[in-house]
Amino acid sequence: MNKKEKVVLTTGGTGGHIYPALAIAKKLKDKNIDVLFIGTSHRMEKTIVPNEGYRFIGLDIVPLKSVSAVFKILKGTLRSIRILRREKATKVIGFGNYISIPVILAAKFLRIPYYLQEQNSIMGLANKKFYKGSKKVFLAFRNTLNSIPGKYREKFIVTGNPLREEFYHKEKAKEREKLGITEEEKVLFIIGGSLGAKNINEAVLKKWDKIQEMKNLRLFWGTGKDLFEEVISKITDYGSAVVLPYFDNAADIMSAADMVLCRAGASTVSELIQLEKPSIVIPYDFVGQKENAEEIEFVNGTKIFENKNVSDAIDEALLEIKQPDILDFMSENLKTLKKGNAVCSIVKHIDLEEK
Repeated sequence: MNKKEKVVLTTGGTGGHIYPALAIAKKLKDKNIDVLFIGTSHRMEKTIVPNEGYRFIGLDIVPLKSVSAVFKILKGTLRSIRILRREKATKVIGFGNYISIPVILAAKFLRIPYYLQEQNSIMGLANKKFYKGSKKVFLAFRNTLNSIPGKYREKFIVTGNPLREEFYHKEKAKEREKLGITEEEKVLFIIGGSLGAKNINEAVLKKWDKIQEMKNLRLFWGTGKDLFEEVISKITDYGSAVVLPYFDNAADIMSAADMVLCRAGASTVSELIQLEKPSIVIPYDFVGQKENAEEIEFVNGTKIFENKNVSDAIDEALLEIKQPDILDFMSENLKTLKKGNAVCSIVKHIDLEEK
């Protein structure tokens, strides 16, 4: 009798790591594969994952910036060994960053096959450390291969980032109809991530009168939960704009949009590619986001602006959104980066015995 499959997914810290794992978990669940998540006991995954209906175990681990953090990793590894044994885990999938380290170390010790998924253009330290012993590594972007020695490249598969299933079935016209958007209206979607981006918000407020003066412009603006009250206290006339802390239907709005102004997190960039969405991106100033943005800038699918030039970025978005030829050009270019359904591709390449 074949051994019953039990897949452990280790992820956490940010939505960019968690949501790709959840997309994979849903597909595994649809195939009647048992799934367990392991993350930290004190970051957002401890709430998000159980709310999605999956079993979750939290470890007390923190970024590797102190001696005590190293001891927590070692303690977490010992606990992970016990968990994997008890759960009879047959496969492990790691989604990068320090949170995955104890579980991947435990999988290596127990000789459980493990797989890695890299969301960003530049591979993170955890995945760099462990890819040599992995069965396969699933990449969001082809350029990541440039840093991989030739003898290991056969392990790597460029799948794109796993997205929620709805992103693979969106149609712009249908989403615009659902949102009550007319053919004449242009839709600008501004988002700074779930926590918001203070400098983007401040720049939008400075340009508020200009935005309101534009005819047939519909603005959807996600301010971030912590910054919402500060923003709305400075607005007296909303016009047709929809301003919220966060959009639960962000996929619908992005699909309906003519232009998106946003950060360059890995999931966001992958969503722009999948929906073929012209954009203006303002990457965070830490390693990773600029390189993610450059993946779509290289094919003329976006324009990149630095944080200090956010006001210029908004001006550019307002200018380009009125030029359908430019928007169509950017959208067509993004099609060249599409890899199909990354969720299906990844699950297909994991050797699973289904029930």
